[in-house]
Amino acid sequence: MSAARPAARWPWLRLAVLVLAALAIAVGWGGFGGGGPIEAESREPAGQKVWGASVGFASARRLDEHFDKHGAEFGRIAKAEYLKMAQTLRDRPVGGSVLELKRSDGVVTRFDRTSGAFLAFNSDGVIRTFFKPNDGERYFRRQAERDG
Repeated sequence: MSAARPAARWPWLRLAVLVLAALAIAVGWGGFGGGGPIEAESREPAGQKVWGASVGFASARRLDEHFDKHGAEFGRIAKAEYLKMAQTLRDRPVGGSVLELKRSDGVVTRFDRTSGAFLAFNSDGVIRTFFKPNDGERYFRRQAERDG
């Protein structure tokens, strides 16, 4: 076997890699002439409100109180992480592991079956509480009957 024979295959291998790379790029960008990247479809139901990071607890004092009381339930996290976790559950689409009930006083409650986290927030998105109840989903179900 001569040393020239393996080297003769390299141009074909390079060409094959280039063709596959070009094909992958074309498909990833919406096909040939597709006009840009493919946008991810939103899984949110129509009309679901997302408040984002600008809406949290009613005040810094309320956040401090809730973090001091419940922060350790989520592990060794900072106050900013606690707030972000609450906002994320509030803004997530309902379904799958996320349950939602609206109380007669207008407060929305959510429970994440995966993490065991419970959240209550007002109709304007302001977070009232965020913690992991000892009795999990049963606590969440009882909230449906609670008034304010």
